[in-house]
Amino acid sequence: MSAAADIVSELERVRDDYRRLIAAATPEELLAPTWGTRWTNRELLFHMWFGQHLARVFVPLFGGFGRLPRRVSIGHARILTALTRPYNWVNYAGPVAGVRVVGLRRAEHWMNLDTDWLVDWSRRATDAELQLAMAVPEQWDPYFTSWMTRADVLEWAPKHYDHHRRQLTLAGRERHRPQR
Repeated sequence: MSAAADIVSELERVRDDYRRLIAAATPEELLAPTWGTRWTNRELLFHMWFGQHLARVFVPLFGGFGRLPRRVSIGHARILTALTRPYNWVNYAGPVAGVRVVGLRRAEHWMNLDTDWLVDWSRRATDAELQLAMAVPEQWDPYFTSWMTRADVLEWAPKHYDHHRRQLTLAGRERHRPQR
């Protein structure tokens, strides 16, 4: 059995909305500050792509840890939790530097590739593959839980995207409001 059709459609919605936001944004809007973050709109858009990319990275990672004893995953999550302060710095600085180096057009291309990969994998995944799970540092994201399956990761990506989408100050943001 493959991932539910609504999960796939949510991943595709994110990709399509991302395209629209980038196409409609003016250079001035991209440099404007966001609501509730230290990022500009273009930096936050880069971060939003990176969330989709992380979901792509998490699928095989969770598959590997999901085949190991549970205590291995829990130990790994504890190490990551101890590294929360450096993680927060990298999580902020990565988009600041990344968008300057590669730009939003490249991020949009990567969003397309990552989404296509996630959708293709989701459609082929069995229930057993979707249920492979690992412990995660729940402090790292408001939508992380202490134990997450691959199916949870596929649902997490649109939640992460929509959370940050609400922080954008782009004029076109309201015209393409997320359905959730």
